[in-house]
Amino acid sequence: MDKEKAITLDRSFKNLLMDGIASQIMFSLVTVPIVCSYLASVHADPFVIGLIASIPYLSQLIQLPSAIFAEKYSRKRISLTTIFVSRFSLLLIGIALLTGSMLSFIVLFAIYNLFKEISAVAWSSWMRDLIPAHIRGEFYSKRIAYGKFVALFVVLAFTFIFNFLKWMAFSLVFIAAFAAGMASLYFIRGIDDVEVERKRNGNFKEPLKNSNFLKLTLAHSVWKFASEMALPFFSVYIISVLRYPLWVVIALTSVSQLSSTYFLRISGRIMDRFGNKPLAILSFISFSVAAFTFTFTTMPERHPLTPLLLLVIYTLDGFYSAVPGIAFMNMIAKITPKGSSASYYAINNVMASISAAMGSISGGFIASAFLSANFAVKMDIESSLGFVEVPAVHLAGYDFLFVISALISLIAAKLLRFFGEGGESSEEVVKEEIKHAVLYDVHNIMTHMHLRLFNFSRHAVNTPLQPSLSSFKSPLHPEKGLEENIQKLT
Repeated sequence: MDKEKAITLDRSFKNLLMDGIASQIMFSLVTVPIVCSYLASVHADPFVIGLIASIPYLSQLIQLPSAIFAEKYSRKRISLTTIFVSRFSLLLIGIALLTGSMLSFIVLFAIYNLFKEISAVAWSSWMRDLIPAHIRGEFYSKRIAYGKFVALFVVLAFTFIFNFLKWMAFSLVFIAAFAAGMASLYFIRGIDDVEVERKRNGNFKEPLKNSNFLKLTLAHSVWKFASEMALPFFSVYIISVLRYPLWVVIALTSVSQLSSTYFLRISGRIMDRFGNKPLAILSFISFSVAAFTFTFTTMPERHPLTPLLLLVIYTLDGFYSAVPGIAFMNMIAKITPKGSSASYYAINNVMASISAAMGSISGGFIASAFLSANFAVKMDIESSLGFVEVPAVHLAGYDFLFVISALISLIAAKLLRFFGEGGESSEEVVKEEIKHAVLYDVHNIMTHMHLRLFNFSRHAVNTPLQPSLSSFKSPLHPEKGLEENIQKLT
């Protein structure tokens, strides 16, 4: 019986990994920036662009009523049905773009997002009961990392397609997303359902009485408010203020994708061993650093160090865009009882989406209000060699928005420290583990290249990371087959 269960889990995990690749391709093609680019190309009214851009956030409100069904019926059946409707609408969008019907596009885009969010709660609850807690972080990280890596090349391919097809390529984008979505649905069918005893009467009262959960949701909501206040304006700043061409934004997005793939590879195992909260806090802080670093890309114009600063910013982007989603999903799973986690996920997601929408709107108001503002602090250096005026601090336009966003993100990190995950390590320990992991990977790369910049044998190889990870009693071992790992787990 145990062997049959192991084989079943083995099949489910393999299908989950393949689904992760296909679905990540789909999500990377259907993003708000791509949608807004299409609307701008057809000269849509700014109000219409703003309305459509808010649909993904507003549609998450439907997660609250959908949680009730997720607690009572088969979560696999709900996921399959709603995912099919959501992704089939992508094919209809691709056809509608050829006709140029704006109304059809808006309606179908709303259907896509609404049914996607209905499936999100049932899916999260289903995965919470399917994937064992002690490998959840590593497995999610691997799944998303594989998907992001493959999706990176698909997105880059479409940058060349746009050079030939121009605006007609948008139709092909949605059709390709539909194809990837159907491939994802095929693999989801091979994932086994999990039947558990559900608490039918819990609904939304139980999460609202859980003070620890409310602390987690508050911190998450504040961070979503802070991040969405600034993130939509990063690319606007690069194009309108730094005056870089569009391909630079795409290249920096690729840097973020590669960074995200790397940090997912090392963070999953760290989450399982040291806890999710420290990594989430560090990701909040990294966003603050990235947003604040934007203010130094001009002094007051772009300078020779600007490209280097942008590389640093988008490398950090790979960290804070990849880690929080998995970390918060895992933290909710740890504090929720089996069979009644859907309502917890729904409340957290809805609160975060409302905060994200408010943050995006607030960011637009702040950016408009400070667009012509200017604040500068200069240092005058006079010596026998002459007089030099050095700009120490220069804030203008979007800089004020980035500073405000960075400060609010630090507040979110402070709020998250009040949440009790249970068994988590300190942030200092996790920072050391990340540093050691990066140094160890650099050491391996330099060794393969037969280069040695400094004595890695002292600084990296003999760090605490290697014995700690080698002695980590995880049931998953890369050198063994997945079936053998599942058998050990069960």
